Amino acid sequence: MPVEEFDVVVAGGGPAGSTVASLVAMQGHRVLLLEKEVFPRYQIGESLLPSTVHGVCRMLGVTEELAEAGFPTKRGGTFRWGARPEPWTFSFAVSSRMTGPTSFAYQVERARFDEILLRNAQRKGVEVREGCSVAGVIEGDERVAGLRYTDSDGGEHEVRARFVVDASGNKSRLYSSVGGTRNYSEFFRSLALFGYFENGKRLPAPNSGNILSVAFDSGWFWYIP
Repeated sequence: MPVEEFDVVVAGGGPAGSTVASLVAMQGHRVLLLEKEVFPRYQIGESLLPSTVHGVCRMLGVTEELAEAGFPTKRGGTFRWGARPEPWTFSFAVSSRMTGPTSFAYQVERARFDEILLRNAQRKGVEVREGCSVAGVIEGDERVAGLRYTDSDGGEHEVRARFVVDASGNKSRLYSSVGGTRNYSEFFRSLALFGYFENGKRLPAPNSGNILSVAFDSGWFWYIP
């Protein structure tokens, strides 16, 4: 089995994986990113915060590309939550540290957002391999020294690296390869449903892109434009 060597190998090409891979590659290191899917691929949408758009994404160099993507602009959040039934709204611009040109974020379609970040990683010098499923870790000298993975044609490979990053998501079992465990809170063992609706109503401007969060007797919901 051929064995390759990199400075860093990352399992998972979502926002976490593509971000850490890009930032490390920008420092001049050789980085390999392994992603089991082929982008664009579906993920449930995400409601971002200004620190992501104007902090992390600016460091990555994708702020202009995000602005051109046409994602709905989010200037804060609206809630029907608490002792009074009337909805109340907060605005990012209320904070003196965020007021001005950085007092907004986006509601993003993850398929498009994630692909923007992954293609940016490639431009930053990351070796991106899609359709590659990580099968387990390589151990040596009492540390994780690399990964074993299978490519889209079924070929098996090994890659060794100084550092290994697991960004493979909450459904991954990779952590168990090194004796890790995950303990989930019993308090949050509940049921969630989601759906998509065309021609949905919006809040009045300038809050039409806000997330709307409403509590009721048997639960709560997010309404995300």
